[in-house]
Amino acid sequence: MTTLGIIKADDVDVELRPRFGDTYGMFQRLFNLAKTDGLKLRSYDARELRYPDTLDECDGYLITGSRHCAFSNTPWIQQLLEFIRTLDRNRKKLIGICFGHQCIALALGGSVVKAPQGWGMGVHEYQVLIPGALSEVSRPTLRLRCSHEDQVERLPSCASHLLTSEFCENAGMVIGEHFVSLQGHPEFSKDFTEHLIMDRVEDLGPNFTTTLESLNNDVDNMSVARSLVRFLERK
Repeated sequence: MTTLGIIKADDVDVELRPRFGDTYGMFQRLFNLAKTDGLKLRSYDARELRYPDTLDECDGYLITGSRHCAFSNTPWIQQLLEFIRTLDRNRKKLIGICFGHQCIALALGGSVVKAPQGWGMGVHEYQVLIPGALSEVSRPTLRLRCSHEDQVERLPSCASHLLTSEFCENAGMVIGEHFVSLQGHPEFSKDFTEHLIMDRVEDLGPNFTTTLESLNNDVDNMSVARSLVRFLERK
């Protein structure tokens, strides 16, 4: 049995949870749908400073997305960055998703900025720069749903470039054998992403229609989820 600790950095608004579930539930659903047998999830909350008592409480950890900025001086975010550095020093497995990806980059010497091209939303296609790093992804590209205003401007010097796109150059990275992070959201459903897009009509401006239409594209959520579990299982 492999145990994955979900470090929540945000949550779905209360009024939306009956329809979409909460952040922890989205990851439960993702891994269940991907048929990743033998995976147990535990929940923590970075905003409430709730962390494992010891790093060995779980085999690895996952930092979720968030509406907050990784480069904020907010105390709980600063503590999250220190937790990332502790995991790195101990070579403990860590997965970063969107905000989590950005926090890992920032914690280890990279930089994160508000994207000058505006919001990245809908389904984006990424080029896979390290074949086999996501073991269940066999094609040279993959598609994921996304929703982000910030992005990694510069990867840490210790990182290898994993994913890139025309919109987001540094959309994924690996660090050693213990960290992997992605800008996209494999846990997002089509309906939830559509809700986020509809909430950003003014921000998207002339890109709104093409962004909404992109949701008709297939995504690689299941193969990415299985790849992340294989990453956790590797010794």
